[in-house]
Amino acid sequence: MTNNTPTYQDLEKEIIKLKLELKIQDKMINTIPNPLFVKNKDFIYTNCNDAFAEYLGLPKSKIINSSVYDIAPKELADKYYLADCELRDSPKNQTYECNVKYADGTLHDIIFHKANIIDEKNEFCGIVGIMLDISERKNAEQTLKENQKNLLELNATKDKLFSIIAHDLRTPFTSILGFSELLIEDAKDFNELETEEYLKLINTTAKSTLILLDNLLNWAKSQSRQIIYKPKKYILSSIIEETIKNSNSTAKIKNISINQIQTDEIAVNADENMMKTVLRNLISNAIKFTNPGGSITVSAIPKHKYVEISVSDNGVGIKNETLKKLFDISENTTTKGTEKENGSGLGLILCKEFVEKHKGDIWAESEIGKGSIFKFTLPLYNSK
Repeated sequence: MTNNTPTYQDLEKEIIKLKLELKIQDKMINTIPNPLFVKNKDFIYTNCNDAFAEYLGLPKSKIINSSVYDIAPKELADKYYLADCELRDSPKNQTYECNVKYADGTLHDIIFHKANIIDEKNEFCGIVGIMLDISERKNAEQTLKENQKNLLELNATKDKLFSIIAHDLRTPFTSILGFSELLIEDAKDFNELETEEYLKLINTTAKSTLILLDNLLNWAKSQSRQIIYKPKKYILSSIIEETIKNSNSTAKIKNISINQIQTDEIAVNADENMMKTVLRNLISNAIKFTNPGGSITVSAIPKHKYVEISVSDNGVGIKNETLKKLFDISENTTTKGTEKENGSGLGLILCKEFVEKHKGDIWAESEIGKGSIFKFTLPLYNSK
């Protein structure tokens, strides 16, 4: 009668064979760069690779024979435990995405792939899972979206510039040439008042065209990074006074008064040229949309760490749908003024860009028939 009872030597060979298989298994799973783990039917970790241990910031000895509650905060452990229960009760593999904090404190976008382990009796006996770090892919997708957005903005900028060059610059020059030719050819047929009227029209058109050219050059320089932001300490009232003085001749043609509400000396940390451009454009815009005999007010109110500057008028006002598009270069929001003055819309776009370089905000409030108010913020000067 043959004795089939395994000998001590047989058991020793089996143990050696099992240890060898485990070593091979460890070696194989450690060649996988992604975190990988194995759990038994009670959701206790029975194995994992080096990448998983590194992700947790724990040695394997602390992970193996532990549950998720031993190595993760309760809130997170509850989430993983419920996911394991769902997987145990379902024949389908499990895939889900979540944002995970690694042991080094960095956040990663992770896809978990988990599958049931079924024994020869077709019974559930554990879970194997792998974590795929898709952070680089997500970052690449985000970069692609930003590049697409930038490309759309660049195309909108290009289209806007071409439109200004082809139309908005051509139109005022046509007016200047037309009126000047009339004066040259038929000067004897005009009385003094008619001549003065034509000269005023030429002067107004030339000034608005100069502002447009200045805006166009500043915008082009800004887009090509040629304008350097150089903030310094300035007394705000002096910049406002100078800008109002330079705008008064255009305002007088429409009999519009520009008033400055005097306040205490407010020191701002600003780029002088940029601020003059912003104020000049806002005042010019107010003149354009204010009826003859109207008024414009410029004021400044100091807040906690910034000053709020406003340019208000009692002009025609702006429709709500137009108000939302004023600072968007991709939208065509140009409107003729109360005296049929042309505009490009570029001035407000430039204002927004220059204000944002100062970490400020710019916005508009308006009511049809009651006028508009444009506000923007600048940082106060801090000597500390």
